[in-house]
Amino acid sequence: MKKLLLTSATILFLGTSFAFTDGPVHLKGVIEDSSCADSKTQMMPGDSRVSCVKKCIKGGAKAVLVVGNKIYQIANQKTVMPFAGKDVEVDGTVNANTINVSKIIDAK
Repeated sequence: MKKLLLTSATILFLGTSFAFTDGPVHLKGVIEDSSCADSKTQMMPGDSRVSCVKKCIKGGAKAVLVVGNKIYQIANQKTVMPFAGKDVEVDGTVNANTINVSKIIDAK
């Protein structure tokens, strides 16, 4: 009986741990800056999206991936910097609301 309980508990634990790890994904979105991505604020007047995002990141904001209404924190910031402000396709691994980007390209 103890072995059955232990086996059941182990299976339950492993099943729930996999349920909370999102795993590999392919997403289409835009690389934004953290200060503007979650606000309703418009870009700085006269700036394109690319230059605005680059200015904000240079000013200390983090790059984030925005997919619809979902905002993903980016674990490896340097990987996405050349794509700041651009529409992208991203492959990576998601854990909660953070993505570790393994591949990024301009969206078509």
